[in-house]
Order: sequence, then C-alpha cells, then structure tokens
Amino acid sequence: MRESLRPKSKLDSETVRIELRVPGSWKSSGEVIDALNRVSGDYEIGPADSDAEGLFVHKTSGHEFEIWHTEHDDELIEIFKGLQHVPTDEELAEIEKHAVKIHLIGKGGSVENARAMMEAATALVRAGGAGVFIDSTTAAHGRTDWLALAEDAKPGGLYWAFIVVGGGEDEVFSTGMHCLGFRDAELPGPITDPNHAGFILHNFLGYVYQSGIEVKDGDALGGEEGPEYRAVYAACTRFLPGAPFYNPFGVYRLEKYDD
Repeated sequence: MRESLRPKSKLDSETVRIELRVPGSWKSSGEVIDALNRVSGDYEIGPADSDAEGLFVHKTSGHEFEIWHTEHDDELIEIFKGLQHVPTDEELAEIEKHAVKIHLIGKGGSVENARAMMEAATALVRAGGAGVFIDSTTAAHGRTDWLALAEDAKPGGLYWAFIVVGGGEDEVFSTGMHCLGFRDAELPGPITDPNHAGFILHNFLGYVYQSGIEVKDGDALGGEEGPEYRAVYAACTRFLPGAPFYNPFGVYRLEKYDD
C-alpha cells in the first residue's frame, strides 16, 4: 500500500471535526475493501457511481468521512501501552507490528455525528483494525475495549469512547466534549486527589451529556449537603482555534461555591 496523501478537506474551518486513526496489517487498499465487504456491506471507499477517492461512505445514511492512510509509526504502541485499560497482549502485538494507520475525519459537534464516526471506526476495527486512537481527544482503545463501547446499548459507551480527563496539581480538565456538541469542563487547583477530581468532572460531564438539562452560567452544583461548586462559562483558551482539542462551545469552569 503506497503512502496516501491526506486529501484536501471538504470541511470548512468552522466545522467541528473528529479525527482518528485505526492501525492494522492491511497491505493494500483492495485488502481493506475486501475485509470490509466480508464483515459489513454498509460502507464503501468512494461512492460506487463516481471516481471519488478519499471518501469513506455509509451507503444507507450517506454519511461521508475523509479517509487516507499513513505508514507504520513506532511511537504508536507506547500510547496504547500507557492506557488505563491496556489492550490485550494479542492486540498490543498487532498494534506494534501494524503496517498502516487508516485515518478518518468526519463532522463532530453533535451526538449524532459522534455516533456515526464511532460506527465508521467500528467497521474498520471489525475489518482487521487493532484499535482506535482519537486525535481529537487523545482517547485510545484496543479492539476489545472499543467494540464493547460501540456495542453498549446505553449512551455511556459513546461518552467513554471519546472523553478524556487529565491534569495535575494545578488543574484537572477534560478534552473531547466538542465531539459530542458540549462544553468541556475544568476544575482549578490546588488538586490534592487527582482521582477524586477526575470523578467530579466525569460525573458532571456525564450529567451534562445524558440529562438533557442545560447547565447555565452560574448554576450551583452539589448534592444533598448543598452546593459545592458553581459552573461558570468560559472560552476555550487552553488550545488555539483549529487545534484538534479546541472546543468552540467553550468550557465549564467549576469554581468553589461561595455563598
């Protein structure tokens, strides 16, 4: 499989994008197509009635994704080894020996778009991909973990596929909520227990994602014992516009509640 140049994007600069990579052992484009046809007839590379290249198309819905590939990357294995849920030994061996990485770019900015992107990546995983690395969030999953999330009948599978929380003593913050169409969140320090801080952010963002209730600027957050934080709207300044992690919807800054 010769190196494929990244196609000129059809998405304008204002479109929220989801970018991901699927490593695999495919040796040619024909091998990818044959594998896709064996596991699913739902996708094709380029519409059947045109000469278009660089498109990965879901036949029924018409969802289109930009597709291309790059060659083996020695550093990719270290990303997967460092995950909280480390892939199986077999998956790690496949990732380490991958011949190419299939890249997909599609629209984000909504749950529907993120779900379509997840399904497209799942088709490639079922066709021989060893895992998924999401450039837009830094989330990464081995094959087994990804398929479990993709097959989750509850909304949580989509959330855990995309959202990452990280940081340190100064601050804990999330990336990836723009893929689903929501603000990210950050918890200012000092952070004495990163795991607990991460739990707070995931709990809050899960509520934002699944409740259908808008959290407004200045809303108090807390439990039975009363408010503990206040959600304050802020612009995304951690990343520059156009960067994969940049969230055009902004962020929630969870500030300590003060009567």
